[in-house]
Amino acid sequence: MLLKRIIFQIFLNNFIVNNFMRFMGLENKVFYKKNPYLSFELAETKSTQENAGYSNKPEINEVLKKSKADLTKTVSEFCVEGNKVLDLGCGPGMYLELFKDTPYQLFAIDISQVMINDAKKIIPKAQFFHGDFIELLLDKKFNFIYCMGVLIYIPPHSIKTFFKKVYDSLEPNGIFYLNYPHAISWFDTVYNDITYIQYSPKKIESIIKPYFKIIKHEQAFDGKKVGAYDKNPYKSSSAGLGRTYKNSYLLIVQRIN
Repeated sequence: MLLKRIIFQIFLNNFIVNNFMRFMGLENKVFYKKNPYLSFELAETKSTQENAGYSNKPEINEVLKKSKADLTKTVSEFCVEGNKVLDLGCGPGMYLELFKDTPYQLFAIDISQVMINDAKKIIPKAQFFHGDFIELLLDKKFNFIYCMGVLIYIPPHSIKTFFKKVYDSLEPNGIFYLNYPHAISWFDTVYNDITYIQYSPKKIESIIKPYFKIIKHEQAFDGKKVGAYDKNPYKSSSAGLGRTYKNSYLLIVQRIN
């Protein structure tokens, strides 16, 4: 399995091949099957956090504690009783659970029915939608949409469509809250790894400009500003691991009516 992954990374998942496929209009053939949650299997022995894809390492717990606090604070600032709140990419309900005792109407979307089934056990009052958010036909609009860590699975050919769909899914003056791993090298900005896409904050701002007013766009953990990519990213405490969830960016925007 490791050898297969190495071969894939060297020969089929690099910035030359990925950008050639984009240029030729064949990007879907590379990207569409790469979401690991399309075939996700729940591990009964793991916690909700672990099934959501996060370890229990101290540095991960530190980041998750802050991201949960930031999200709940922002929802409370912008939402009132009866507002419709949507968790976009809810997984097993790790973030949705934060609002199970709140006076909001809760909704959630995920591409994995297995994930949804697990989330239903934790937050039974929520209404769930199964499928790809971009392709789903939703019969309602929301006051607040949040999306945590899902942007890595949205390929470049769909990124503009994704933000337009968010815009269309929000009520007038609705809020979109996005936490995403951002680019930490030039190679990230040219799609060097299609299994974990780290977008440039500068690119995200250029895409959302026609649809949203930016309230906040900064490094999620420390508040610093990054342009095309982060030249001084956090290093993982795990030897040999180049990524850490501390390298995430926070975007809070309001729909332009």
